[in-house]
Amino acid sequence: MDNVKSLDPLQLDTKEVHKILLSSVAPRPIAFASTVDLKGNVNLSPFSYFNVFSSNPPILIFSPSRRVRDNTTKHTLENAKETKEVVINVVNYSIVEQMSQTSREYDKGVNEFVETGLTEVPSLKVKPPRVLESPISFECTVDNIVSLGESGGAGQLIIAKVIQIHINKDYLDTEGNIDSEKLELVARMGGDWYTKANKESMFKIPKP
Repeated sequence: MDNVKSLDPLQLDTKEVHKILLSSVAPRPIAFASTVDLKGNVNLSPFSYFNVFSSNPPILIFSPSRRVRDNTTKHTLENAKETKEVVINVVNYSIVEQMSQTSREYDKGVNEFVETGLTEVPSLKVKPPRVLESPISFECTVDNIVSLGESGGAGQLIIAKVIQIHINKDYLDTEGNIDSEKLELVARMGGDWYTKANKESMFKIPKP
């Protein structure tokens, strides 16, 4: 088949594999994760290696992978190891620009809430604050951290158990359910691309 480009990932450098995976497996939801270190310094960072994996118990998993360029780890991972707590905030279109700004590599101890103008709200059951502007936030304890490798690009899976949920009532319908049209969630594509789940882009298929 002349129109198919076949590649062996072992013959590619990590950056090329990373680019192909992220452009192909998309759109990906974004975990806007707030954590604190043992000194109480707040960190806020986005991760698109993220999804929900269980309802009972309620489990979210995201991965602050080791950096490809120099194999260093991210403050979120270090904080989660230290404190075993994280708040995962949902990202919608209204905060996508501020979310993107938090992906800059600030020095340890810099509070991304302050840098981006987002608002800290105290959590009820964990130390990390939640993002006021986020439509939905999940307070979580870290059940486990699974390392998929020690080289640059290796995933570090943070398995987070949801222990408290916060939902902005503006995003509920008349029956009290989350209204997907109102949410306008955003997701990562490849490169610098994002997508927005608005009414024009969504459609329904009845369950068979």
